[in-house]
Formats: sequence, C-alpha cells, structure tokens
Amino acid sequence: MATRQHDGTAAIDCSKITTLVFDVDDTLYDVGTGFTAHRNGTGATSFMMSRLGFADEASAKAVRDEYFARYHSTAKGLAVAEEEGRFPGTRAPQEGKRLFDAGDLSEWWATRLDFSLLGGPDPGLISALEACPLKLVAFSNGPRKYVLRVLKELGLDGVFPPASVYAVDDVLPLCKPEPGAFLEVLKRIGCADTPEECVMVEDSTKNVRAAAEIGMRTVLVVGKGRAGGGISDGGRAEAAEATKAGDAPDAEDPAVDVCVGTVLEMRDVLPGLWERK
Repeated sequence: MATRQHDGTAAIDCSKITTLVFDVDDTLYDVGTGFTAHRNGTGATSFMMSRLGFADEASAKAVRDEYFARYHSTAKGLAVAEEEGRFPGTRAPQEGKRLFDAGDLSEWWATRLDFSLLGGPDPGLISALEACPLKLVAFSNGPRKYVLRVLKELGLDGVFPPASVYAVDDVLPLCKPEPGAFLEVLKRIGCADTPEECVMVEDSTKNVRAAAEIGMRTVLVVGKGRAGGGISDGGRAEAAEATKAGDAPDAEDPAVDVCVGTVLEMRDVLPGLWERK
C-alpha cells in the first residue's frame, strides 16, 4: 500500500524523525488474527461476570461496548462505568472503595486469554524492528501486565523492554485518544518539546487524529488484505472492528500521513527510517 501524500511532497521527512511510537493491539499483530475479538468479547465479559457482579454475558457486553465506544479503552471505560454507578447492584463508589482495578483486568487478561490466536513471533517483523536505528517505544491502551504478555508472545519483548513500554495504567486517568495521554508519554521519553520528531504508528483513526493534533507524524495500519477494501481472513478483521465501535481505520482521514497494511511494510514505504548514517 502506498504512502498518503496530501501536499505533493514526501508524506514524512524521515531525516527529521528520532522516535517511533507503536500501538500494540491490531498494530504489532494483524487485526485479522481473531485475538482482538476474543479479548474484547469473552475476555472482557468473563472478567466482568466473575469480578464485577454482572449476571450474564449480554449485560456485561452492553456496558463494556458502550464505554469502550466513549474511551477506546476497556480499562478506562470500566473505571468510568463504576464511577457512574453502572455496575450491578452498586452506586457510584466512595473514595478509596472501588470494585474495579485495572491491575485485576491486566492479570485476568495476561493469564486467561488464548494467546495462541496471535500466531507466535513473526521473524521478519522482529528482524526489521531490531534493525531500526531509531528509538522504539510501545504505547497501548491495554493494561500493563497484559501488554507485556502480548509483546512476549510476539517475540518483541527484546525490542520493547519494560522501560520502553507505556500502558494505560501509566497514564490513567488519561488514555488514548486524549491528547494529554500522548503528551504524557512524550514527556516521559524526552520528546515533549519535539513531537514532530516522533511517528505514532496506530490502527485507530481516533488515535491518529489525536497524535496529529499535538504535532506527531502518523502511520495508520489497516491490516493484511484490507488494501482496496479486500478482506481475506474469513471476516475476523470485521469481527474485531465490531468490538471497537466507531473506530475503523480510515486511510482517507487527513490526519493520516502514511497508510500501510502491516508494520513490516513500513521498511519498504519509509526506508529513510532505517537508512541512517
């Protein structure tokens, strides 16, 4: 898939880029694996039924989907849902007496999800990222222990050691796509004053817009087989997008500098990010 060029010049001046910030879910692995639909479906509702008092999958899914559409993060969404008294048989929590904890969700996902759906490490992706001379950072709306488990399953825990990983726990009560969440991560990695030197690599159009708003350059990852509207995964990508209401990738959005099917394609589309003297 080709780069997006809005003004007739190169979409991204690679010579000015120092840092690549990668989303994790549906970015470092393909949206068509079925893993996202699993995590956002039974992975979330089983936790809500076991730990938050929901009586059935349907009622849990309704609340999860409603708040995810608002916040694009299950962890942030459930925290706000509790504040608004949306858990069964509860009112808004008193200070210091909360039922939901993002760490509990992180533990649940990290130990109970079916990570085999990810398909294991991609040697080509690992090699490409290891060869990149720039600073590489991961920034996810997922909770931390879960994010680290995903990176390990993908064989990317060496590319993104814990000190280079930022999860929703690290920026709460903010989360993507709030611009403040991006600014907090840029501050922590020493790029608060130079967002234009950073590229945000994302599958979420909402997050791409927020990153562009604060001055970052952007790469939108739309998934294998999705160029030109093609779907070749038996509908798994569509099932995943159905759990992320209102946030399907939009390659035509003006906030998108470059659009690729997968992260691995970036080396061909933006070779200057790898060709540094």
